[in-house]
Amino acid sequence: MDKANLLQEIQSERARLDALMAQLDDKQMSEPTLDGGRSVKDILAHIAVWEQRCARWFETTLRGAIPERPEPGFTWEQMDKLNERDFLIAQHLSLQEVLADSRRSYQQLLDLVKSLPEEDFGENHRFSWWEGRPISLVIAANSSEHYQEHVEQIQAWLASIQKS
Repeated sequence: MDKANLLQEIQSERARLDALMAQLDDKQMSEPTLDGGRSVKDILAHIAVWEQRCARWFETTLRGAIPERPEPGFTWEQMDKLNERDFLIAQHLSLQEVLADSRRSYQQLLDLVKSLPEEDFGENHRFSWWEGRPISLVIAANSSEHYQEHVEQIQAWLASIQKS
């Protein structure tokens, strides 16, 4: 996927997420009603953490280093443990703090993508840690695809409460 299409996809899917959030009041966003006792606020915090993590990978690379992914001290096989740790850290944040962090992390990732040259979006790019695959895959997985996943989760929850 080229840079323009990736940006369009990120912005479009984020608009869907934001439109869904706009339908919810503070109580609906803060109650632990989703799978695993999570709230919509927790989901937004989770998305923000992964946006920030993804942006850090590229920022680290742009400084000439190879990022430790997914994060120092964790492997991909420990992703559930990492997500649980992130949840425990973020659960004490207020809804307003999470919303502000969500806006910041989205903008941070969007700005980073905009700053990358078009040639970085092909098969051959300067990010050796992505092992020759297009970087659009890692960016989409931590933005537009991630938004889609959680929009579907929240929509399913909303449908279930509307039936009862």
